[in-house]
Amino acid sequence: MRTVSVFACVLLWTAHANAAPAEDALAAYDKFFAAFTTDNYEQITTFFTSDAQFYGTNSPDVVTTREGIRTYFMRALSGARGTTKATQFDRTALTLSDTVVAIAGKWQSERTQGSTMTTAGPSRCTVVMQKRGDQWLIVQFHNSPTPKAPAATLATPLK
Repeated sequence: MRTVSVFACVLLWTAHANAAPAEDALAAYDKFFAAFTTDNYEQITTFFTSDAQFYGTNSPDVVTTREGIRTYFMRALSGARGTTKATQFDRTALTLSDTVVAIAGKWQSERTQGSTMTTAGPSRCTVVMQKRGDQWLIVQFHNSPTPKAPAATLATPLK
């Protein structure tokens, strides 16, 4: 019986140890979303590694430098956006190792200028976070519009 108890404790400890990277990476990703609503592209850029791969919603090509990511957000966040709120939903995290976590999900933004609210999205996002030193940073980022669901069609019976 004692062996079973020890085994159960080790199993529970292992499950907790594997959950920590995903929780930590998601917490860092949440900070990125909070920064996104501030229009502070300098701060947003600090969430990416210097060698990150980046596909923003409007990126025609992959961006592979922090300066390129900064330029993307500088252009994307320029102009009068009003008050911005970013909401994440349907997200999931997959722990690939103690230092690498893949995150996938959807999000949308709401912008209010005066009395007009505009909703953009939902968009789908795939992110790979890596722990470098004591920080979780984005090493790969892809964001794209969510395609509309196909129209329902009548099923044709097979003969």
